[in-house]
Amino acid sequence: MATTFCDAIAIIKRHRGAFVVLNMVFYGLVALSMVATLHIPELQAPYKPSTEQAFAHPGLFKTVADAYANRNLLLAISLTFLVNLIIAAFGMTTLPSFALPFVGILAQFYRAFLWGVLFAPIGPLRVTLIPHSLTLLVEGQAHVLAAFAAYVQARMFLWPHRYGLNSHKAGYKAGVLSTLKLYSLIVLALLLGAVYEVVESVYFMPLLLRH
Repeated sequence: MATTFCDAIAIIKRHRGAFVVLNMVFYGLVALSMVATLHIPELQAPYKPSTEQAFAHPGLFKTVADAYANRNLLLAISLTFLVNLIIAAFGMTTLPSFALPFVGILAQFYRAFLWGVLFAPIGPLRVTLIPHSLTLLVEGQAHVLAAFAAYVQARMFLWPHRYGLNSHKAGYKAGVLSTLKLYSLIVLALLLGAVYEVVESVYFMPLLLRH
């Protein structure tokens, strides 16, 4: 496992410029859309109802919400982690990028925009952004890493000779391997994010809302 982490760090160092740019764009989009929503609260209108309905109607997200409401910490952490890993990181970013190079990066940029709109500090729940900002930072880093993995995989596939590889097929395989290595960091970030998100939602936010 230690070797995998070291390999993942080495991949980031090799593509340091792209990693920095992806971080700047992702968190920049969160900040910009958040500021825009502060000035134009109506931006939330198309997204809030569908989000609330997803957590209110029977299904996966309702199960997650119930785990939080019932303070079932282990279940809430597990479901939060798995939803972010399987659906958000792999399903929305990595898997599409295996079929169409770079496309998963756009999904994460849309996520950044959506976060800024949904979590803009307006209304009675604005104080909850104080503890939740760390969740956005940690989980956001996992999603940046997923976008970065899509970037590296696409480069290896499209320009294999830059990596000392002889064919696009070899580049594709090498890109998949690099993605798997980067997933060690993605899993770690999502796990830490899930633990903190559940703790802050169950314990910190209710204290803030009482005041």
